[in-house]
Amino acid sequence: MSINYRELLEKVRDLKIKKDDIPPLKYESEIDLLETPIILTRQHLMNVLKRFMQERISGEDLLNWIHFVWFTDFFTCADEDMNCISGVIHLLEELEEEGELLPEDVAHCLYTLEHNIEAQRLFDDSL
Repeated sequence: MSINYRELLEKVRDLKIKKDDIPPLKYESEIDLLETPIILTRQHLMNVLKRFMQERISGEDLLNWIHFVWFTDFFTCADEDMNCISGVIHLLEELEEEGELLPEDVAHCLYTLEHNIEAQRLFDDSL
């Protein structure tokens, strides 16, 4: 039986399974995924942030998801979403380094994603 890694990674992206539930990647599948990565859109990130706001996932779960989809080469952003998503992820990483993800920070990130604007500018304006 062949394992469909693309399908499994899409399920991780959609929070249907955890990354630890994926069996070790086979070389052929890895090459395919590197050549044609899975698309990550603003809506995918919004869904994860909304789950955090609803307390369906923890801050640790959120950050683990971000680290997995952002720092593996198996995912890429749609061109029209790249600046917004990368800004939000960068901001979330800064908040992680500061020690706490607050609901109001995540609400700003959701607003940013909904309106496809750069995250840092929104936060700079609110200071």
